[in-house]
Amino acid sequence: MNILTVSQLNRYLAFKFKEDDRLKGIYLKGEISNFKNAGHLYFTLKDSDTLIKAVMFRSNAASLRFMPENGQSVIAQGSVSVFERDGVYQLYVTDMVPDGAGNLQLEFEKLKKELEAEGLFDKAHKKPLPEFPKRVGVITSEKGAALQDMINIMSRRYPLAELVIYPSLVQGADAPASLCRALSVADCGDCDVIIIGRGGGSYEDLAAFNDRQLAYYIYHLNTPVISAVGHETDFTIADLVADLRAPTPSAAAELAVPDIADMIKLVDSLRGRTEKSFEFCMARLETKLSSLSTRLGRVSPENLLLKSSAELELKRKRLDYSIKNILTGKENALSGKVSRLETLNPLEVLKRGYTTVYKKEGEMIKSVSEVQTGDSIRIDFADGSAFASVTDTERK
Repeated sequence: MNILTVSQLNRYLAFKFKEDDRLKGIYLKGEISNFKNAGHLYFTLKDSDTLIKAVMFRSNAASLRFMPENGQSVIAQGSVSVFERDGVYQLYVTDMVPDGAGNLQLEFEKLKKELEAEGLFDKAHKKPLPEFPKRVGVITSEKGAALQDMINIMSRRYPLAELVIYPSLVQGADAPASLCRALSVADCGDCDVIIIGRGGGSYEDLAAFNDRQLAYYIYHLNTPVISAVGHETDFTIADLVADLRAPTPSAAAELAVPDIADMIKLVDSLRGRTEKSFEFCMARLETKLSSLSTRLGRVSPENLLLKSSAELELKRKRLDYSIKNILTGKENALSGKVSRLETLNPLEVLKRGYTTVYKKEGEMIKSVSEVQTGDSIRIDFADGSAFASVTDTERK
């Protein structure tokens, strides 16, 4: 007869539970009761007929995105094992979401932990953004409002940058593969920075940006990536692996390029500082020259005074020449940028023979389909306006 101690029996049962793969990584739905927060979370999960004790250790509880409470229905992930001291089996919870958050949330948390363990979110891998990008790639839906917002912001802030659109699906089963293809093309397209994103949406709408393969693509790109999925509170996997996360596509556009107005102010400031530095140097030289002249007039022969004066004059001319060169270079650079800005001025376009046409109410007419025979219109030239009535229309 084999007589066991209680400890031996409980240890054997714990071993059996541990060896059963069907009790590992299970998802259990139930209602919380007897909830206690002591750093570690202790509670019971129950349904209409039965219950099971559960514990969630502090290290796992710290990553919860909600505070559990009695009566709340949840989906818990974990493993079943025996607590040897009391001889009871219980659920050891590693993750938990409110019932209704669905499998997407559970899959997101699982993928997030796996990719974090692989180092895809490490700050050391993040690439810096270029200060003055020449070419900005945008990966998003070509039909979305987010694209137009980014175009407007970047053309206003920094028209010197070339904006390249790489259309992609941003929602649905085929969206992750479409986004990966667009990233590959953009990374080979001499872009200085890439924006990938979409406007806001439900958690399900953003599922494409929680894709494992997309995360790997972003991580291995040579070009810095800004993720802008348009959800200010919730993060996606793409947000976490990208070099920079923007809360909205509009914010991404502002982060990708500098403001040319600020650049002009900086040039003006540098010019003013250069002029002040020049004046200060000249004043110091004049003071030094005056002091030397006085001293030499008292104790030095006339030829030493003449030599010193000549040397000082030469240094003064060299300094004057150098400073003038600096000022000329700054002025030429500023003039070039101003000229480029002037070419973007709509009035300059009108001066080249183009006109803009408005309805009587002041709305700009962009297509022949927006006017009808008999409509009153206003035609703006560079030097004035003319008023006319539509007698007929013809489509191309």
